[in-house]
Amino acid sequence: MFVKNHYKKILILLLAALAAISVIQGCRNAAEYSQDFQWDAAKVMTLHMNPYDESLNPSEELLSLGYDEYYKQMEANQFPSLLILLMPYTLLAPLTARYAWIVSNLIFTALIIFLLRKTFMKDIKADTYAVLSLLMLAGTPWRNQMGVGQHTLFAFAFFLIAVWLLELAEKYDSEKVAQKALTFSLLSGLALCVSYFKYTLTAPLALYFLYKRRYKELVISVVPHIILTAASAMWLSDSFMNMIIKPLKVAGALTSEGSMDIGSMLGGGTFTMLITVVLMAVLLVLVFFVKPGEDLLVISVLLLWSLIITYHRSYDYWVMVLPFSWLIASASASDEGTAAYGKRMLTVYIILVLGIFFGLRVFHESDVSLVVAAIFYYIYTLVVTGIAVKGIIKNEKEQ
Repeated sequence: MFVKNHYKKILILLLAALAAISVIQGCRNAAEYSQDFQWDAAKVMTLHMNPYDESLNPSEELLSLGYDEYYKQMEANQFPSLLILLMPYTLLAPLTARYAWIVSNLIFTALIIFLLRKTFMKDIKADTYAVLSLLMLAGTPWRNQMGVGQHTLFAFAFFLIAVWLLELAEKYDSEKVAQKALTFSLLSGLALCVSYFKYTLTAPLALYFLYKRRYKELVISVVPHIILTAASAMWLSDSFMNMIIKPLKVAGALTSEGSMDIGSMLGGGTFTMLITVVLMAVLLVLVFFVKPGEDLLVISVLLLWSLIITYHRSYDYWVMVLPFSWLIASASASDEGTAAYGKRMLTVYIILVLGIFFGLRVFHESDVSLVVAAIFYYIYTLVVTGIAVKGIIKNEKEQ
């Protein structure tokens, strides 16, 4: 036991050193780049300029503002209700806003580590959780996420806030404290609303609320976006439908530029969009049939598929730490057969995560390395999904 603990302490120290280097380098890269921040898109929106038109066909008026000195090219692929979330940063000068975004992403990271521990990873041993948290920070995806000023940290932090508040609402529901249950339910829905900032990740994850049969929070999460989209259409003198169609046009140009998602593997286009719709429909049906009590399996399935069915670059894959919650629980099951299978699944997943977190960088994310990683990732995701489907079938037979 002493030897085992000794090795774990060495591992934690090693990962802590790597994580510290990664955080410093990520912040340095962010101070220089942060090209995905979209401060420029939010800023021109405050000036009554249409950021979607300016992304698709930049005007002389946009060029005269000089924002290209701080941000390489405007790509307003966020819906207007989401760009509004960035407007507080537009009160700052471009470079000052960039540093404010760096600080914000560090805060979001701290929140994620805190909230994963409060929600899906509450039963994991403290030293094991330390290893997973440091692994997340040390990996290339998190560092690049910081460097390009992406939004996944923001969105995932608010998704976890929504889940945490949901659990509090459920607690007070069970204790029949109606007022507190309603308050936390409302707050959960609003947090889920904000989490759509990176809807390519959190829209599939929001199906977790369907699995929990929490329709109220889902409705609450959508209503502000409808209102803000209508307000944005009036502000920009454009139609409501264009406030939906134009951001999708900007985003559509990026569908084949991901790392391992379906769009990048198949070259984008209408066909891949159709596959995305079909897979989302399959996941929607799946969450309705999984029996209660499979929270960790459901969220793991949703997360693994979320990185496949919509556009994602490798910098989003730091969220792969979440499925460890289910895998570690499976490996620790009281049933020997389940535990043995869980340990094998955990071992394979560790190899997969290490390959994506560190291996892809060794090969400079070459096309071949991405395809090989994608093949293993897809197979693993199908196996985990198969376990969920098998559980549904078993549950139906028992009934």
